[in-house]
Amino acid sequence: MNANPIVSDETFSEKEEDSHVKIVNLQKVFPVSRATLFNKKIENYIALDGINLDIKKNTFVSLIGPSGCGKSTLLNLLAGLDSFTSGEIFIEGKHLTGPGPDRGVIFQNYALMPWLTAAGNIDYALETACPELSPSQRREKSRYFLNMVGLERSMDKFPRQISGGMKQRVAIARALSINPTMLLMDEPFGALDALTRSYLQEEVLKIWEKNRVTALLITHSIEEALLMSDKIVLMSSGPSANIADIIDVPLPRPRIRKIIEKNSLFIDIKLKLEEHLLRETRAVEESS
Repeated sequence: MNANPIVSDETFSEKEEDSHVKIVNLQKVFPVSRATLFNKKIENYIALDGINLDIKKNTFVSLIGPSGCGKSTLLNLLAGLDSFTSGEIFIEGKHLTGPGPDRGVIFQNYALMPWLTAAGNIDYALETACPELSPSQRREKSRYFLNMVGLERSMDKFPRQISGGMKQRVAIARALSINPTMLLMDEPFGALDALTRSYLQEEVLKIWEKNRVTALLITHSIEEALLMSDKIVLMSSGPSANIADIIDVPLPRPRIRKIIEKNSLFIDIKLKLEEHLLRETRAVEESS
């Protein structure tokens, strides 16, 4: 993680004040090695092709699509963890060229350092992203963000000593601690049991309502996307996956699960999403 976001000073010609992320004609190609009888042959696998997307500031956007459509690939590109083949990504009007503390990333597998305590994991992120902070300031911020996710009493425990849900809460606290303007979440609740998943969905929503950063969530759950999002981006099947549609979710906030699940708009959008996923999943199976 770098102390400053790696973006160039060059901006796109018509700056949109309310745009946080702008993706223009993005393509990602992976070289694939295939063994032949006498040698190895390198072929290109086009994971993403022609991706165009505009994410407004302080909105919550979900990315949904069939397995293998490049959702995580797109998130990694936005995080600056991988390079794209062609196209452009702008973050707040500037070209993206690498990772930075303006984007907090939450992974499905927690990505905690096992030799550090809960507080130590946050302290390390703060030391890297905010080197101007003193050790006592980092300790205080670690305590503050662990308290935000209900883990102040577990701040001195190691990852092996806490549950999966608690590990993910540490990961959420770590991502928020560097004061990002955008949260990138790659199926953060996917490995959790149903009860813990529901609890953390609601906790993340409460935190987001309070802080209102731009959020991008990758999920396979239609209900999760509907509960949390302002917009849902539908990905087509791969290879050469692109954006098939973008659905607005004009459900009122704050959202209470038991109430919105009975809303006719919730039901209508859910049916549309189910039809899309079924159609794209069939396309994957027929092409395999």
